Amino acid sequence: MSGTTKQRNVIETLDALFQERRRQVPFLAQRADAEGIERIAYREDMIPLLFPHTAYKSYPESLIAKGNWRQLTRWLDSLSTHRVTDVDLSGVADVDGLIDRLEAAGHLVSSSSGTSGKSSFLNKSPRDREVSLQNMLDGLTDLGLPPERTWHFIPVGPETGLSGHNAMRDLLLGSYGRPDGIPLFPAAPPAAGHHAYMARLSAVRKAMADGTATPDELAAHEAEAAKRQAENERRLHYWAEQILEHRSERIFFSSQFASLFRLTEILRELGAKDGDITGENALTVGGGLKGHSLPADYQAQIYRMLNISPSRFFHYYSMQELNLRLPRCSAERYHVPSGLVLFVLDKNGEAPAPESDGQVEGRAAFFDTTVDGRWGGTITGDKISVDLDACACGRSGPSIAPDITRYSDLVDDDKITCAGTTDAYVRGFIED
Repeated sequence: MSGTTKQRNVIETLDALFQERRRQVPFLAQRADAEGIERIAYREDMIPLLFPHTAYKSYPESLIAKGNWRQLTRWLDSLSTHRVTDVDLSGVADVDGLIDRLEAAGHLVSSSSGTSGKSSFLNKSPRDREVSLQNMLDGLTDLGLPPERTWHFIPVGPETGLSGHNAMRDLLLGSYGRPDGIPLFPAAPPAAGHHAYMARLSAVRKAMADGTATPDELAAHEAEAAKRQAENERRLHYWAEQILEHRSERIFFSSQFASLFRLTEILRELGAKDGDITGENALTVGGGLKGHSLPADYQAQIYRMLNISPSRFFHYYSMQELNLRLPRCSAERYHVPSGLVLFVLDKNGEAPAPESDGQVEGRAAFFDTTVDGRWGGTITGDKISVDLDACACGRSGPSIAPDITRYSDLVDDDKITCAGTTDAYVRGFIED
């Protein structure tokens, strides 16, 4: 297929999805009308229709603080493909109860960790979850790790109780975990109240910034944070002891880097040295450091201690707005899969970033054609560098360099021009 034909097919796909979704997603219809966009004829036509990542946290925080669940679901409905307005909200006591009620009605709401403050909420359908889970298995298989129940499976990170996290854990355990494998951490109590905790965390951070936090509020927050941290330490010590008992057997790790690095520190505290763990172990990891500060060589330290080779390491770039993952290749670059359209925008998210000698740097934006529960277009908070030519690994098409940074971590901060307008639009659905 020629490049021109492929590009035309992409435009046709984008327009078809736009025509369908504008009838389903209220905010998209309003945005298209405001921009005067009737059809997608060029890639650039999509840019005003891409939602800034902040759109999914544009609700007034008072809705959670006051338990105004009807208004909150109305806000969520404005960003959703499938209507949320008929959910039974009677007896909902907190945001965790709201999420449970929404899930019972088929709205598999995904929530951010809230590490940057206010949590975001994205409506996902059962189809979205199925696509995401299958995409994980496909990525591992492409790497050379097809599902085989021959591994000890260790989900390193803390339990959140979130159904999406549980679904991924159960998928990997059921696809790779050996029947007589290491038992999951047994001492953890049921992880409940995650969303309520993150809401409280956001409220305390805001109160601290405003100077209105009381000593009792700060003490309660610190006590709860310490309890959660202690539980996580117990979990990591359990895994470290199990790893040492099974040091020559194959272990499949699922984690984020910060938890994994802490695990290696505990292994060293228990006397383990590089080379002591000899099982041909595998790892899948996504996401960044989530605000943690680690040594420059933290990844190398992890690989050496846990005996992870590149052929058994599925590293990818993705985010909760996407169903699909961008796998990292042998040349340490992230590749855009079929079904995902990459846009590299200027810092303000208004126009394509300028290209030079096959290179382009700017704000990452994506359209995921597999997204079902929402509009698939997202402007992220990430600054990326993209090579438009063939990669050293042999693959064609654009690839993203590994040094991805968040604009919020840079001096010039994270300012998307359309974000303020978007927030006003979405809030308008609540106030109308």
